[in-house]
Amino acid sequence: MRATESATRSYFQRFPGLLPTQFGRTGLSVSRAGFGGYRVSAGIPGHHAALRHALLSGVNLIDTSANYADGGSERLIGQVLGELFDEGSLRRDQVVIITKAGYIQGSNYEMATEREEAGSGFPDVVRYADGLWHSISPEFLHDQLTRSLERIELPAVDVLLLHNPEYYLSWAAKHGVPLAEARREYYRRIHDAFAYLETEVERGRISWYGISSNSFASRPDADDFTSLQEAINVANRVSLVNHFAVIQFPANLYERGFVRQPNQPDGSTLIQLARQRNFATLVNRPLNAIQPDGLIRLADFPVERKVASEEIVQTLAQLAATEAKQSEFAEHADDDEERQAFREVLSVGEVLREHWQGFGSIERYNDILSHHFAPRLRYLQQQSDAHESDPLGAFLAEYVERSRGALMMIGDYYRQQVQQRSERLRNNIWDAVAAEPDGSLSSLSIRLLLAVPGLHSVLVGMRRVEYVEDVLGAIHAGAIGDEEAVKRLVVYAPVK
Repeated sequence: MRATESATRSYFQRFPGLLPTQFGRTGLSVSRAGFGGYRVSAGIPGHHAALRHALLSGVNLIDTSANYADGGSERLIGQVLGELFDEGSLRRDQVVIITKAGYIQGSNYEMATEREEAGSGFPDVVRYADGLWHSISPEFLHDQLTRSLERIELPAVDVLLLHNPEYYLSWAAKHGVPLAEARREYYRRIHDAFAYLETEVERGRISWYGISSNSFASRPDADDFTSLQEAINVANRVSLVNHFAVIQFPANLYERGFVRQPNQPDGSTLIQLARQRNFATLVNRPLNAIQPDGLIRLADFPVERKVASEEIVQTLAQLAATEAKQSEFAEHADDDEERQAFREVLSVGEVLREHWQGFGSIERYNDILSHHFAPRLRYLQQQSDAHESDPLGAFLAEYVERSRGALMMIGDYYRQQVQQRSERLRNNIWDAVAAEPDGSLSSLSIRLLLAVPGLHSVLVGMRRVEYVEDVLGAIHAGAIGDEEAVKRLVVYAPVK
């Protein structure tokens, strides 16, 4: 069983405050925001609770991919759906399930390399980087769809999307393949994929198919540009009665090529052509803009107190002084290996004194914090607990506390900087829509996107129940502005 028009319409009768939209020519009714499965996985209670809450609160569209959490995202979806179906809280024909295929990473990479070594490798593999391959060959798509259905524990999904097929174009550009030749080969591969997907429609394992591409809204002369019009031409060559009906692309207040870039042969923009052809459209990354200078998170960053740079300098000097005492306690280490490990990790203060002003943005700082400093402090906390009864344990406990305080202070410093950018952007949204709408920056960002005609559903990562509530609040508040407001909005580069 798959989603049906009448069932998806009836689903929303339970949620009178949520006005659904018709999902292009599929005829399905979907929520204006969809549950994005990129960073969720089975086995994490918070993710399970968030997906369950979303489905029981009026979010009936789920987007995932075979490579999200190495299949863990699809397993989570299968578990939650099975639970709700068994309870009678939800019916299969009321929920729209979309998955994607194309990436060869993680366990897929291991499987693909083993097949290749055995002489039965997949065709048309793009060896983009070590550990990252890609393919949209019929053989690989068949393998991935079969595995996805097993993980989701369903006989069919509603939509299968080719996941970033433009990897081939990027690979071709890196290897000097002439652009015209690369594009001919690119659309040949898409043709073969579409022809295969039509057989899966006939078989009943999917109802519709499409493309998720980061380059749909690019300039037409870009090496990796994916043309919607050319994809339509390819689908028509496969069959004039084809099931190519869904596209997905990034869009946010910074990445607005979908309404501003006239990149189709007739001079229309991506969204204009999508409207003309009644395509179902999905937007990803609505709150995470990827720019040349880095990632911009479209959210508020409140801080409890303002931090001056002089205060950070003083705190780091004190932390570095604490590190200088480590030799006094090294004799309490259990062995030379532990002693050396302490010397290597007891340097947070010195590292921060040299680099703290060069992290650039809160997004980059958070990334460094989670990948560099947090593991150090976890190790030191474990050693502190292990040496609880001797002076080394007390020293490490104090050091961990001081380090965490310094890191929080630096985080507040970057948050207060980026909050200034968020406030400027919020004010410019107000100017663009000629009103003073209430709500968080993330809510306003979603609501402004929803004002664009022909944009059906915004995919948002909802890893926590409170995130689901925020998104529901944005949908209830309704769209603001219009397509012209999205075009004329003034944005800012990352804070330096």
